Amino acid sequence: MSLLKHNSKSFSLITTLALVVALCSSCARPSATAESTQKTDKRDAQPSDADAIDRALTKAATEALGDLEGAVLVMDPHTGRLRAVVNPRLAFEQAFPPGSTIKSFTALTAMRAGLIDNESRTLCRERFVGDGLDVICSHPKSKTPFTLKQALAYSCNYFFATMSGRLSFDSFKSTLASVGFGARTGVNTTGESAGVLRDGDWRVRDLLGEGDNLLVTPIQLLTAYCALINGGELYRPQIAPAEKFTAEKRATIRVEDRHRQALIEGLRGAVVYGTAEKAGLASPPLFVFGKTGTSTASNGFRRQGWFVSFAADAQSAAEAVPKSLELAVLVFIKRSHGSEAAAVSKRVFEEYAKTRTGNEATARVKTASSNIRVKTLGEGRVVTVPIEDYVVGVLSVEAAVEDELDALKAQAIVSRTFALKNIGRHSDEGFDLCSNTHCQQFKTGRASEKLRRAVAETAGQVLHDSNGQLVDAYFHAACGGVTANIETLWGEPAPTYLRGVRDDYCASMPNHEWTDEIRVDQLAKALASDPLTDAGRRIDNIVVTKRDATGRAQIISIEGERRRQVRGWEFKLAVGRALGWNVLKSSRFSVSRHGSAFVFQGSGFGHGLGLCQSGAHVMARRGASSSQILGHYFPGTLVSKLEPTTGDRRPVGGERRPTAAAFFELSIDMTRNERQSPVIDSPQSAVGGRSSFSSEHFQISFPPELPRIEVEAALRTLESARLDMMAHAGRASVSLPGSVEVVVHTTTQEFIAATGQSWWVAGVTRGRRIELQPFAILRRRRILNSTLRHEYAHAVIEVVGAGRTPRWLAEGLAIMFAGEGPSLEGFIPKRRLPLDVLERRLARPVSATDIRALYAAAYSEVRALIRVEGEPSVWRRIKSSNAQAIAL
Repeated sequence: MSLLKHNSKSFSLITTLALVVALCSSCARPSATAESTQKTDKRDAQPSDADAIDRALTKAATEALGDLEGAVLVMDPHTGRLRAVVNPRLAFEQAFPPGSTIKSFTALTAMRAGLIDNESRTLCRERFVGDGLDVICSHPKSKTPFTLKQALAYSCNYFFATMSGRLSFDSFKSTLASVGFGARTGVNTTGESAGVLRDGDWRVRDLLGEGDNLLVTPIQLLTAYCALINGGELYRPQIAPAEKFTAEKRATIRVEDRHRQALIEGLRGAVVYGTAEKAGLASPPLFVFGKTGTSTASNGFRRQGWFVSFAADAQSAAEAVPKSLELAVLVFIKRSHGSEAAAVSKRVFEEYAKTRTGNEATARVKTASSNIRVKTLGEGRVVTVPIEDYVVGVLSVEAAVEDELDALKAQAIVSRTFALKNIGRHSDEGFDLCSNTHCQQFKTGRASEKLRRAVAETAGQVLHDSNGQLVDAYFHAACGGVTANIETLWGEPAPTYLRGVRDDYCASMPNHEWTDEIRVDQLAKALASDPLTDAGRRIDNIVVTKRDATGRAQIISIEGERRRQVRGWEFKLAVGRALGWNVLKSSRFSVSRHGSAFVFQGSGFGHGLGLCQSGAHVMARRGASSSQILGHYFPGTLVSKLEPTTGDRRPVGGERRPTAAAFFELSIDMTRNERQSPVIDSPQSAVGGRSSFSSEHFQISFPPELPRIEVEAALRTLESARLDMMAHAGRASVSLPGSVEVVVHTTTQEFIAATGQSWWVAGVTRGRRIELQPFAILRRRRILNSTLRHEYAHAVIEVVGAGRTPRWLAEGLAIMFAGEGPSLEGFIPKRRLPLDVLERRLARPVSATDIRALYAAAYSEVRALIRVEGEPSVWRRIKSSNAQAIAL
């Protein structure tokens, strides 16, 4: 959809000031009984900045809505000032059933009457029949009764419908009237609808937001929710710039703190694990909570999707007090679902996070004055400690034997930087960081005086890069003479400070050199434990075929019954996992065979990234300061002190590597630390010895031994990918496949037999059928989610292009959609391959290394094409199914 059409249905608040002034003379005012107050929005201290943010929010909301028929409202929840309005006619002039968004008000009425509280539980029977209503719950089955919080999160129809026998409909209608339903809000524009709040006979369906007794406009629903969450203040919504804005309060609603807290916990649950989970709003940098709703049979439309939500300056529901609220967002879409409305809101919140700090990838977080919630995995409990106490607890483990003050100070700065960069990485599990190597090791208790001094003297100090952002602060025991390059070690883009530096300081320290001798049969068994390195029961030779500039084994060839090529770090992990982490201490080694054993001679201990603890010790002993130490190991960075009100945030949705742990340990930790939510039974059916599980647009067939939680997570990833695809391809009027079949194979051998592909192929798509390697293998390779997104992109391309899309275009576009491009940057050929050569070679790749280079070339071609023509044009090329039109 063109920008011109976008702008035709949106108000950019600063540019429409003249229109607003003209409208104000005839706009509706609050009733005579409403309370009016004079309240200036003092938080908008710099009107020009606030108005610029409003324009950015309007643009983001317009782009996110795209071709969908709907409306987006963004409001200051403390004043009623509308900061963005997309499609004002639909937002102000038309009324619809609110669907499940009304359940918050149903819950409030029930709590006020003492019918439910935080301890109340109801076992969902999946279906409610009665009072002329037959409704089925769409959430996964649960063996345990739902609390109010869980019922709101999952939007359980049975939970709220069964209140009808106890709850007074008159009380319910009174609650609705008190927050403004059935009356105009007074928004300063013409033609506003009053909605509908009928007297007469109300039934169970009204508790669920269905039927014709209650019809609400989007602006009514948003102002009502703001009163519910902001402490009870019902404001008149106004389209106005920030400068000299005066709020008008219409009424004050009684909402007890405990009731408000219960509602916020439920709305946060919806975002973390419930009906809005697919939208991906649960991760930092913002604390977002909200309620979805899907209503039916209104004004001739089959359904409407709602999502009303808030962003707060908080880290938990308990911290989301009224003064912490920053933004309220409502999304309404015709012929849609609440989950899709939630997905649209994500773009608005991302834009808001950017404008808070002026940086695309970061937003405000807790800082040096913050508390951090740490889960001590040994004890299984969560402790909350100030950031400086947390650093003391980390150094008590990670630097327990260090006695040089400046080395301790350097470690303190690195550990503090890591904590602030990664705070909230476990937020969906109820804490910020864990106490093992997935985050940083940590323990409470006594610490040495020197250690405490090091932390105190560096309090608040962190490492920033040249752009002022917190660095990726890695550390390890010993580098062996040169620190590692993250790109060649893990395949990630390397910032300048993580490309490796020469280090002569650790030469005299333990682990600088080591030798390990491993029997051939023992090594074969160890390597066979991982499909990535499994070369069979016999190992003939191990060859380092490529080293990086730091001397680490980048590619290793394993020759046995089969031939395997793996990264040096992956080889080290496979051996360490089977034989112990003190065997092959790093990937900086050489290998030779001597009779019945392989001899490994190496140097260093750990991954080698960032701070070398052994070298830092020697530098400090020779008189180097902590700043000099850090400048050596993180070149180009600066040590600075955070102010109490500033901070930094890890990139939204980005993944982190462990500081001193193997990838295998990371994957196990993520599996064990499952979200604390109700036990869910997935609706599965066994077919031919396999099980199947369906969502709205996908059906997965999988081996019965695959844990259901992994299947459910995969479906969430796929549905989220579909929503993303709607945003990408929808602008070219591309229709997505109605349903897609996904087959998860039990073994690699089964996958090869079924698809005819090589072992190193993760998945293959034909039409609407996706076939995948076992989840365990994809997860171990850290490519499960990206593979799901990649193959879904292929399914769309196959259908849209009628199977005639050139391979280079299909692969390049799928790579871009899956977010795999950055990992391929280092493999783009220096000399551009002609498209006909690239197409021919993609049809018959000869190895994993070959296909990686070809994929990188395809990605480079498509990226360049999109830069020139734009993504919608590329999708239209595919849609044309014309090979001549596609060729460059």
